Amino acid sequence: MTASATLLNDARGVRVTWADGSSRDVSARWLFDHADDARDPVSGQRAHGALASAEEARRIETAAIERGALQVRFAPSGAQLRIDLSRLRTDLAASARAIEPWQAPDPIAAAPPVPFKDYLGDDGARLEVLSRVARWGVAFLDGAGREPGAVERAVEAFGFVRETNYGRTFDVRIEPRPGNLAYTDRPLDLHTDNPYRDPVPTVQLLHAIVADASGGETVFVDGFAHAEALRRAAPVAFETLARTPVRFSFADDTGARWSHQAPVLGLDAGGDVEVVRLNHRSLDLAHGEPGAVDAWYDAYLAYYRRLHDPAAAFGRRLAPGEMVIFDNRRIVHGRRAMARESSRWLQGCYADIDGLRATLARLERTRALEPAHAV
Repeated sequence: MTASATLLNDARGVRVTWADGSSRDVSARWLFDHADDARDPVSGQRAHGALASAEEARRIETAAIERGALQVRFAPSGAQLRIDLSRLRTDLAASARAIEPWQAPDPIAAAPPVPFKDYLGDDGARLEVLSRVARWGVAFLDGAGREPGAVERAVEAFGFVRETNYGRTFDVRIEPRPGNLAYTDRPLDLHTDNPYRDPVPTVQLLHAIVADASGGETVFVDGFAHAEALRRAAPVAFETLARTPVRFSFADDTGARWSHQAPVLGLDAGGDVEVVRLNHRSLDLAHGEPGAVDAWYDAYLAYYRRLHDPAAAFGRRLAPGEMVIFDNRRIVHGRRAMARESSRWLQGCYADIDGLRATLARLERTRALEPAHAV
């Protein structure tokens, strides 16, 4: 699509106008900092310091569209830089997050698990799995076998294991003296893991090594979707959960104690829900003015009930060899009760979402650069 460039009145910016009538005003300093050739060609990092945009790009001398790019000459430096029009065009749309909220589990239930060997060995299968985690917050694999260590191999396909006091991996099974209720036969309410950490683990993996044929179903709910539903239905309750810090705490049998204070709903700079911290087992709420405490509990329970509506949940009894990868900031998960003699054994580990996103970006770029196949 053709476009034209016009200097703004003070020459401190330029207006790019496309043939369909859409336009974009861009400042000289932004162009200087974000031009295609403002970065080192090897490292990809910006080659100039912060003061350069103020000292070398006070105004624009000339701006023109040439070969699909905006070509700009800056004053007083005389620097000539270019920026591909597609970048400006892409930025015209509001930067919607890639997530696809779900209040009913239809998209999750309809997506078959991806074979573990394909995930490890095929970029297309790995792209599908990581895309599901980015869109829905959760993805399932099968065929991972019954040997411990598969979760580490799964993480190595996109990033690094995040080791905690539970180790590089942890085993979720019944223990005679459990230091965590996860290691009992009890059902577990929906929760996110480790809200008492700063930062909280952002990705969690669970691999079924031994299954329980009569119980132990794992349940997943989209915490983001139901937070936004709460915002629409009860904005005061939403604001209470988003603005009121509460404390989460956990201590192990050595006396070590982890504690972190933050709201149940963490918001990003744009006001979108960025992280859910929900774990009633580790909630350590300070007493305060009774009216304020009751208002917080009313908001908390309004959200809690939404999450625990059976229609919101996707439940899956993981069979041996099945694995789940999910976003621990978004997906709340729980467990139905097991028999006391259950031998159910899940192995888990944590990883970081930035590694997953970086690998996903690489795979998406590789896919975009592939030549179109003839049909």
